[in-house]
Parts: sequence; C-alpha cells; structure tokens
Amino acid sequence: VDSDPLQVAEASYAEPFDCLMVEAMEVTQIHAVPEEEYSEKIKVVYPQAEEELIDFLNRCKLNNKEVMLCPRCS
Repeated sequence: VDSDPLQVAEASYAEPFDCLMVEAMEVTQIHAVPEEEYSEKIKVVYPQAEEELIDFLNRCKLNNKEVMLCPRCS
C-alpha cells in the first residue's frame, strides 16, 4: 500500500438554502426640474424656520405625505 497518510482528499458540497431575488423594472427617464420649481418643492418638504414639529407633521398628514424622523441627525 503506497498511499500517503497525510494527503487528505475531501469533497466539499453545500446545498443552497436561500436565493436572492431582484425585481426588474422598466427603465424610466430622468427629468430635469427647473430651479424655481425645485426651490418651491423643497419649501413644502422641510419644516419652516419657526414651525413647530406638530404643525409640520399635521401639514404633512393633510397633504397625504410620508414623514421620516431621524433623531440623531437633528
């Protein structure tokens, strides 16, 4: 018997257990927004200088807008 006792040959095989799926969407065109229109949209999205938080949240709710609060950023 001429086999090398230190030579270890093993086969590694793993069963796949998860598959990452990505939803494919149609390509959409990017439209440039004029600066005047951009500044008007920004005024609506952010709270005003002296506006209370509850007033801002109520304004967003009345306009059916989603709001995300980030406490660490403020």
